[in-house]
Amino acid sequence: MAKFDAETLIKYATQTEKALTEKTLSSLQNLSPDVVLHQEAFTLNHDIKGEAEVKKYLQTYFDKYEFEHDTLNYAVNPDTSCSFALSYDKNVQLKNKGSLPAEAVKPASTIGIWKQKYGSDGKVTDIFFYRQMSSDELYSKVKDPSKAASASDADIKDLVQFRGEELKKDTLAEAKPDEKRYDQLMKAAKAFSSVWQDGKTELAKPVLADDVVSKDLLFGNEIKGYENWSKMVHGIFENWESNNEISDYAVSYCGSKAFIHWSNRGKESKTGKENNLKGMSLLIFGDKDKASRVLSFRQPLASERPHVMKEE
Repeated sequence: MAKFDAETLIKYATQTEKALTEKTLSSLQNLSPDVVLHQEAFTLNHDIKGEAEVKKYLQTYFDKYEFEHDTLNYAVNPDTSCSFALSYDKNVQLKNKGSLPAEAVKPASTIGIWKQKYGSDGKVTDIFFYRQMSSDELYSKVKDPSKAASASDADIKDLVQFRGEELKKDTLAEAKPDEKRYDQLMKAAKAFSSVWQDGKTELAKPVLADDVVSKDLLFGNEIKGYENWSKMVHGIFENWESNNEISDYAVSYCGSKAFIHWSNRGKESKTGKENNLKGMSLLIFGDKDKASRVLSFRQPLASERPHVMKEE
């Protein structure tokens, strides 16, 4: 696999963000013919394969919704040839409201995290996209939409204040992070990703502040404090037998956030069903040595889905 420097990977990532901002696919020229947009089991329940089909999926989103797109951060890992982007869509609403009730058509802002992996030619081979659901998706997919999360004005304001320096400066060189800081956060991201291999939360103790606030961006649960976060993770792994795990991570170019994409293939103890425990997390450090906030998307397990999701 070819290795690209951080600046090159950010430039690749901006093509996708530009397409979303402009709501046009003309700038999206770096998809591999065999690119795969991977399902995450809440907004997308099956993989979408091939350049034409991925573009069709994106165009359908553009045609279906009104929204304003804004990019907040880029993060890259040259060792694994991947990039992440944190963004939000403001005031997402259906263009054609039809006869849907008011709760299904009200504007809602959504936070999302993109991850892209690149082949040796610089083309995107894999896309993972985790985002909050729009009002109509909550209405059609979730049993109790009031318990699910959309981005409040406060959430957006909170994230905007941490907008990456790479998006505020005229050139990437002006935003280049301190190498020591970058290495520190890469180690922190690796430690946090290791927690999702076997539930050993003590690995994250040096990474998370004692008063860290962890929020589930899909279902809105908020947990305050490292000890409570640790209990939550232990609760998940009490019902989980891990077979294998995959993780990837990256640090924002300005050295204030770490992105983690984790996936753990295993079996639920209660049901005996094979499943994939996976998600994405964002650790917000700011200028501190420990993360004060953790924002995460986690795929519902098979045993959880009947309680929170409607039948397809």
